[in-house]
This record gives sequence, structure tokens and C-alpha cells, in this order.
Amino acid sequence: MNLRFLKTVIAVSQHSSLNAAARSLGLSHSAVSLQIKALEEELKFQILDRSKRPPVLTAEGLALVEHARRMDDISSDIEALADRRRLHGRVTLGAVPSTISNITAPALAAIHAEHPDLKVELMVALSQRLIELVSDGTVHAALVTDPKMDDPNLALAGICNEPFHVITSLTEPLGSLDELLGERSFIWFDRRSRLSQQVEAYLLARGLRPRTAMEVDSFEAVEALVRYDLGVSILPKRALTEVPQGIRSWPLDAGAFERRVVLASRRNAPRSRLISKIAEAMRLPFA
Repeated sequence: MNLRFLKTVIAVSQHSSLNAAARSLGLSHSAVSLQIKALEEELKFQILDRSKRPPVLTAEGLALVEHARRMDDISSDIEALADRRRLHGRVTLGAVPSTISNITAPALAAIHAEHPDLKVELMVALSQRLIELVSDGTVHAALVTDPKMDDPNLALAGICNEPFHVITSLTEPLGSLDELLGERSFIWFDRRSRLSQQVEAYLLARGLRPRTAMEVDSFEAVEALVRYDLGVSILPKRALTEVPQGIRSWPLDAGAFERRVVLASRRNAPRSRLISKIAEAMRLPFA
């Protein structure tokens, strides 16, 4: 079985059309079609449903993709045996949006400088979705908020801890935190996230039920609304970043609660050496 053809199947699964898959591989549309047909003849089942426009993977084709990914990983690991100092092949990495600028991007830049033959594909989503993708093998590893779950198939490498803080505009008068959180409109980061569930539990434990003003899906959006004095919020104080301009930070009680950022992967994953290198690069600034 031709490994290049299996890589073509992987590319087809990642793109919306054969043309897009062909461009990503530097091939023509006809070359991709011929490779898929050659695999279908060899395997004796249909990989693409050509009755759809554009063609889509069949159930057998989707199953083949999973096996092809594993074979691609194994192939990359075998190539890497020739040079233990360099990483080769492909890795799919997930990250929650709030870690991109301060952790993920600097770490990927450092990895690329040291291992230029390594191709990193990045997927951005919330922690819960990324954990699902790690569990089913779609993503090799993901930078997420610690899921606090007892899953024997999941390995968690600690990256950093980020204490939560209250953020307000610079014009907010000084006072007690309980008054501030109980009287001012509250701006929530995505209420579905575990992070906001932690915040809500903290507020309820203090007997506080803030007036919900708005709910948005990024830290940057929360900070922008707070900056213009549309409410207050509680967010993690992101590692390696300063408090944004126009924002005042109010520390919570010592040891109140924090976000633990971890790199999640499957135990005994075929790319464990690579995942360890990525975790090392992400932890380096906090050492």
C-alpha cells in the first residue's frame, strides 16, 4: 500500500473539496482522483461517494482516514530514528483561544526554529471539544484548561497556573469586591466553558448573584467591554501578559482559585516523544 496515497486520503478529509486537498499537497485535481481510485481498486471498497457534489468520504473512507493517520504517525517516528535530535512529519495540535498569543504561538515558533521539518497543524476550540478530539485521535495533543477528570487513557502535562482576578475599567471607584460584584453588571466569558463554571461557583460560595449584562466568546471581547465601563468580569490573569491597557486588575483572596493549563494527550500515544518536546517548549518561559 502506497503511503503517499494514504496521505492524500488524510488531506481529502481535512478540506472541503478535492481541489483544496490537491492544492495543499501540491498536486493536480486529476492526480488526487487517480490516487484515490488506485486505493479503491486495491482495497476493494469505495472511499469517495461521487454522487455528492463535491464528493464526500464514505463510512469506509472515514474509517480509512483514522488508520491512515496512525500509519502516517508511525512512518514519521521511523524516519525520526535516523536523527534523534530532529522531529519530523506532522502533528495536529489543539489550543483554547485564550492561550494562542501568550503560550501557543511563542512555543510553536521555538519548535519550528529547532525542528523545521516538523509540520504543525493547529486547531482552536474550547477545552471540552478539544478533549474529545484528543480522545478520538483526531488531535495528537491539546493545550486546555485542566479537565479535572479521571480518565486512564488521558495524559496531562502541567504547563502553568493562572490565578483569577476581577477586572474593571479605570474609572470604577474603589470599594469592596463584594459590593463591586454584587452591584455592577457582570460580563461573562462563554457560560458553557468550565472556566465560567468555576467563576459561577466562586460567586455563589460568596452569596453573590451578579446581574448578567452580556456574554461573549473571547477574553479579548470581555476585556473590551469592561474597558468601556459596560460591566465588570472575572478572568484568569494570563501568564506572560500584562494587564491590558484601560483595565484595572483586582486580586481575589489569596489562593481563591486559578486556571491550570495543561497539555492533554492520549497515554501511550505513538507520538509521545514529540508531545513531550511540545510540552517542554510551552513550559520553558515559566521555568
